[in-house]
Amino acid sequence: MFIKLRTNLIITVLLLTLFSLAACSRGGDVSPDVSPSDISDKKQITAEEVSLSDTSIQLGKGITSQLTAEGGKNISWSSSDTSIATVDNGLIRGENVGNCVVTAYNDSGSSAKCQVEVKKTCYLTFDDGPNDSTPLILEVLKENDVHATFFVVSSNSLEFTKQMHEQGCLVGIHTYSHKYEYCYRSYYSYYYGVELMARRVENYTGVRPNIIRFPGGTHNAVSDPLLMQRVANGAKDLGYRAFDWTATSGDTSQNSASAEFSIENIKKSCTEDVEIVLMHDKAFNAKALRTIIPYLREQGYVFETLDKYPEYSYTIPTRYSRKNKLIPSVSVGIGMTSAKIKIGEQITLAARMQPSNSTDYIRWESSDTSIAEVMPNGRVEGISQGNVEIYAITSSGKKAVSRVSVI
Repeated sequence: MFIKLRTNLIITVLLLTLFSLAACSRGGDVSPDVSPSDISDKKQITAEEVSLSDTSIQLGKGITSQLTAEGGKNISWSSSDTSIATVDNGLIRGENVGNCVVTAYNDSGSSAKCQVEVKKTCYLTFDDGPNDSTPLILEVLKENDVHATFFVVSSNSLEFTKQMHEQGCLVGIHTYSHKYEYCYRSYYSYYYGVELMARRVENYTGVRPNIIRFPGGTHNAVSDPLLMQRVANGAKDLGYRAFDWTATSGDTSQNSASAEFSIENIKKSCTEDVEIVLMHDKAFNAKALRTIIPYLREQGYVFETLDKYPEYSYTIPTRYSRKNKLIPSVSVGIGMTSAKIKIGEQITLAARMQPSNSTDYIRWESSDTSIAEVMPNGRVEGISQGNVEIYAITSSGKKAVSRVSVI
């Protein structure tokens, strides 16, 4: 009996010793309440690396490009030369022609770099289309991966505006009718035509244009100087961005217009870092573009559409403003302060400013377009039954009201 108890004791001691040795080899005591994650070695945390959406970009002077960064928190940005390109939360803007590096940093000290090349910018623009020559121009632009801006007039070829839009070109408005005696008959006539064109283009493209070019330019010698000043003053007030040009192909010359003539003129006139080039929808310009586009690229230009232009507009001073000071209005009145019309009927309200030679433009607004709409020339149309206020507002902020009941 004694021998049996002694043997059991020896076995128990041996088992306890073996268990203790096994525990020590695993790094210490083991308890059923301790999970493997509690006893595992802690891993060293490393900095998360920053990655950029692009490591090299090319953009024109005045053009912006969005760069995105991933990796870590609190990304900060810097440019190696802010005179070449600036960066704000990843939005890079080309300031001057040249090269620099944009860097993104995170809190852990990791960074990533993007090489930035800023080039000269050319805005190719085409007036007076669309017509049968427009597809020829679009074909050359597509072959060269160039997007241009087209200022269109009313024609039977407006379906080409859909192709322009789908191809990445910008559709702007020139005028409804290019006849000066019509479009500049009054300062309302031009914007009445612009409104009609905006609706027609939107039907084809699904986008309402807000880029315009005045027939003959802001500085044209055809319209009455005071009237043209009012037209020019109305553009921004009505939500339109107006653009003249800095270089021209001279393709309206009756005696010498040709592809060679366009090429020669553009080579002579495109010398600045930013150029807005005026051309027209003519068949020989499609041929000229096959030389013009490669030439301008060799000169360091990239091509953009005018919606990318860094300023709101680019216009040349009118003939009026070169000789006279602008005259703000002191008051405005509507001849018909109240009116009644039926649904579907129209009336035209007339407004007058004081002084009569004010350079202000008058824009019209409806307090409820579901009841009555008003056109740029003051023409009001009843839409549904109700009461509405129609406002005449000058560029200087003077306002008059007519109360219209639609019955």
